[in-house]
Amino acid sequence: MNVRSTARAPAAGCGGRHAPERIGLPLAAAVIGIGLAGVQGCAGTTHEPVPSREPAPPLPANPLDNVGTAGNTLAVKIDNVGAHIQAIHQGLAQADIVYWVEVEGGQSRLLALYDANHLPALIGPVRSARETDIPLLQQYGHLDFAYSGAISGLLPLLDKADVQNVTPFTDPGAFTNRAVDPTFVDPHQIIAKFPSVPARSPGFGFGAAPGGGDALGAMAWHLPAASIGVRFNGGTYDVSLDGHPAWSGTATVLVQHVSIVPGRFTDFNAGHPDNEVFTRTTGSGRAEVLRDGRVWNVRWSRPDPAAGTSFTLPDGSSMAFATGPVLVVMVP
Repeated sequence: MNVRSTARAPAAGCGGRHAPERIGLPLAAAVIGIGLAGVQGCAGTTHEPVPSREPAPPLPANPLDNVGTAGNTLAVKIDNVGAHIQAIHQGLAQADIVYWVEVEGGQSRLLALYDANHLPALIGPVRSARETDIPLLQQYGHLDFAYSGAISGLLPLLDKADVQNVTPFTDPGAFTNRAVDPTFVDPHQIIAKFPSVPARSPGFGFGAAPGGGDALGAMAWHLPAASIGVRFNGGTYDVSLDGHPAWSGTATVLVQHVSIVPGRFTDFNAGHPDNEVFTRTTGSGRAEVLRDGRVWNVRWSRPDPAAGTSFTLPDGSSMAFATGPVLVVMVP
């Protein structure tokens, strides 16, 4: 038997009265059950206490440069050969960390790392990955790695590396000018498609400058066919590439003296064989840290390729970096 409902009648059990038609016993029992269940929440009844929610724990600080909170990590290989390329750079000033690393022919390339919480609109020009990139990035844990390609011998190593490889061949929608150089990448598309784990510290510690240090306003470093220089502007450092202004805003400059040896691969893309080089970023050695217009001599150590690099002063204490972007200059 059907029961008609009265559209404007107040709800039963909450001060209103229904005038139901005759109801069979099974249906009446069901209605009574519904009525009892519906009593909760009416005036004069007892409510269950609403459990209080614990506030969400604060997000950890960004371990790359101590600016903002930790987000996913993106690494991009960037071209810097020639004044015409340097004139169209995008995204370098927004990078948390930039590595200046030797490649074949005594030239250099840039490897830039970004926390996903403050990405530029575009990054580039993007160039090819090198063997040095794989162990260098290993200390950051799993991350997204954008590059334009790699020589055939390196591809199996990149496939095995703990990175999400992003290239114009695998994800063309993330790149502009895909058919020709220069190529730029949209970092927002990469992070949205391939969310990596939150940024992991490469061993940098941030804080007030230690005592001592020597005043140093400007310095330059050279490879056989490339150079990079910095000049303190009173707050941060202006960076130049091959004598041309490049970007500003670097808070700490780390000069890491490393061993650069012949690589395992030869590049024939330029129409002649170029023997690649390999920069060893594990082991230990000397380094200099520039911040606040001064320089400190330190030691770097990274015995485990899966762990970060420590930087210690002569007294054994850790060297504190200034909060803000870090430039790492790798030279012999």
